Amino acid sequence: MAVRKAATIKQVEQTVREMDPTDPPLTVFGVFLDDSPWLSCLLGGGLDADTYFVTTTARSVHFHQVRPRGLGQRPGNLVYSFDRDDAARRIGEVRRQLLWSSFPFVLPGHDAPIRMHVRRGWRREFARFTTDLATATARR
Repeated sequence: MAVRKAATIKQVEQTVREMDPTDPPLTVFGVFLDDSPWLSCLLGGGLDADTYFVTTTARSVHFHQVRPRGLGQRPGNLVYSFDRDDAARRIGEVRRQLLWSSFPFVLPGHDAPIRMHVRRGWRREFARFTTDLATATARR
């Protein structure tokens, strides 16, 4: 059971390696989709929000549902998968804040971008993700 962030990251990385051993994970971080991060924090951190682990690899960006288990969280089903260039086109302006950052992302089946929130604990991994996508955009 993953209680610590490092254990959670290892579980997500293992799930991604099982999907494609030739495309190892580079960055893993968590996001939640909720219109009100303040309310989410007051209610215990996104109990009603959709939550995902986002993983970047050399070729892809994957969204796995978060499956709560005991005191920790584990990766659930793969919900979305994009090649990195496509993900770079889908992301909007990143807003970095003290407690959480946010960015709009266009998900399949949605007309408008969905705002995704990243908690402060995932800040380092999120910065790596945005740098990787900026590099993908610069290559185009």
